[in-house]
Amino acid sequence: MTINEIINTTKHRPWEIPARNWSFYQEWNQVIFLHWKVEYQELRKIIPDHLQIDLFEGSPWVSLVAFSMEKIRPGNFPSFNPISNFHEINIRTYVKLKNKAGVYFLSIEAANKISCKISRILSRLPCRYSKMNRNHQYYSSSNTRFGDSFEIIRFVIKKFV
Repeated sequence: MTINEIINTTKHRPWEIPARNWSFYQEWNQVIFLHWKVEYQELRKIIPDHLQIDLFEGSPWVSLVAFSMEKIRPGNFPSFNPISNFHEINIRTYVKLKNKAGVYFLSIEAANKISCKISRILSRLPCRYSKMNRNHQYYSSSNTRFGDSFEIIRFVIKKFV
């Protein structure tokens, strides 16, 4: 299936795709999704009142999504390596507004100071700069200002006979 076929397959959607043109292009590559079930009352304290917390199997969840952001750019402009490619971690939960499901970002950590600043100017997203390192077996993030850190090391279990 081509990308155009994927984009134009819309029968499964509960609402219409917006008629306006898209504003930004971005790729999330080498993505890691980690999920935690959390207490409803604790999460409710930090989610705006007008949003309903979306539940899965009766519980709210928080996810940490770590990836390499690539080729982010506005509209039909070309990407620009110094600001278009960087590692990112977003910490999010799942919400509904007027019965429409969505994502609420608790934190977006990015390894590019300029991109964080641009994101904060263009949106109200909680983007913060963090130092990050990533290779094929390791991903780490550290934000000393907020005392946040994340580290994951890939391991392989081999069967020995």
